[in-house]
Amino acid sequence: MRLCSLLSVCILLAAASLAQSAPARPGLGFSIDNIDKTVDPCVDFYQYSCGNWLKNTEIPPDQSRWVSFVELDQRNQEIMREILEKASYGVSGGDPIDQKIGDYYGSCMDEKAADAKGLDPLKPELARIASVKNKAALIDAIARVQLIGPNPLFNFYPSPDLHNAAQVIAYIDQGGLSLPDRDYYLKEDSKMAEARKHLVEYVTQVLTLAGQSPQQAAESAQTVLRIETALAKASMDRTARRDPRTRDHKMTRDQAVNLGPNFQLTRYFSSINAPAFSELNVSNPDFFKQVNGLLDSESLDGLKTYVSWHLLDNAAPWLSQPFVDANFKMRQALTGQAEIKPRWKRCVEATDNALGEAVGQRFVELTFGEDGKQRMLKMVDALEASLDEDIRGLPWMSDATKKQAKVKLEAIRNKIGYPDVWRDYSSLKVVRGDLVGNFLRANEFEARRQIAKIGKPVDRNEWQMSPPTVNAYYSPPLNEIVFPAGILQPPFLISQWMTR
Repeated sequence: MRLCSLLSVCILLAAASLAQSAPARPGLGFSIDNIDKTVDPCVDFYQYSCGNWLKNTEIPPDQSRWVSFVELDQRNQEIMREILEKASYGVSGGDPIDQKIGDYYGSCMDEKAADAKGLDPLKPELARIASVKNKAALIDAIARVQLIGPNPLFNFYPSPDLHNAAQVIAYIDQGGLSLPDRDYYLKEDSKMAEARKHLVEYVTQVLTLAGQSPQQAAESAQTVLRIETALAKASMDRTARRDPRTRDHKMTRDQAVNLGPNFQLTRYFSSINAPAFSELNVSNPDFFKQVNGLLDSESLDGLKTYVSWHLLDNAAPWLSQPFVDANFKMRQALTGQAEIKPRWKRCVEATDNALGEAVGQRFVELTFGEDGKQRMLKMVDALEASLDEDIRGLPWMSDATKKQAKVKLEAIRNKIGYPDVWRDYSSLKVVRGDLVGNFLRANEFEARRQIAKIGKPVDRNEWQMSPPTVNAYYSPPLNEIVFPAGILQPPFLISQWMTR
């Protein structure tokens, strides 16, 4: 892993240095104006290199932080906005990819239609939860909600087997919280107490908008807080979860079912249409043991309120303006963001989340291209050859160790720019004017795509980020380094293939 981390840093640093002579797009790249020359770089290099930038830069009101990553992300969003607006106006002439991304974005941008519809698009799903007659049947409603959006109660997902990285198995894990972490429910400091207060106010407001009386909504908010506090108490803290061994509990399907009979996992797996499997990993067995008692003691109505809340919270940004405002007020309390993002930014992000590799195809055509991919791959090959040469010349490393280092080096997979095989969205139905319906169907499309991986070999060609993403990652299970086209731009990379 150290070798891979070193190589990933080398790729970006070498790319930036090798391309300094290439023509850059106006206003992009490194500026010496950011340097604070009043500071001795040998004393405080960070202040020297960034001091003037820190002094002269303000966080935009629609952002909670402002760094180079976010700044580049905003530029990428502007490029995607152009792509999506052209697609939504039908400029592309009926291309199926442009139809989907254009209709999704266009539906999202129709704020008047969202306000006119209010809660109506979500009412059939809320009615499905309300109609549940007993706790055994509640698991069907939970499975449905997990398919179309949030993950109330617990998480179910595929991932490579910790003991066989080439195979995908099922995982069940702790989950079901509205606030970011268990500590928000359990710590008594003023920040966490204030977050809980805001959560109760938010739940009360949303449930009032959804039709409950103010008194009933306030009681429901306390129900949500009570259930989520119990889930938090049963959850493993983030420090413990950093150790993979604490999350490694492979067992048979029957053993997992018996951990918490009240979860009705056999029924759940059937309801969510999971492939047949005999083994799975239970990341936190104690969670299922402890919450099993909660499912027994909590009333059916209380649990239905909790599940309905998660559906409402997940959909709130795409309902009418009162729901949008309530959702942002909660976000504001957690992040300090001064203003909500303009609707076009929210809709660009939503379209990228739902159809990332469809939007990505158009994005790389404008910003990267096949030529850019080949140039970067050539550069990576040169870096790896240089690293191999360095390893062979190390005087302190034995021949046996050098041999193993070479095996590791040759095993690294490099994914640059965009996937070799694009994701197929043909089965995802996108309907012009149906914002919430598109949102729910896109969630279900992705959830079913993920669940279908269980029991299959790992797809080595799949990407975990869309091409416009300003980020990169190393995956230990797959031993791969991934650099999307979104980050291979100024100021991280300046190159002559940036033709736009």
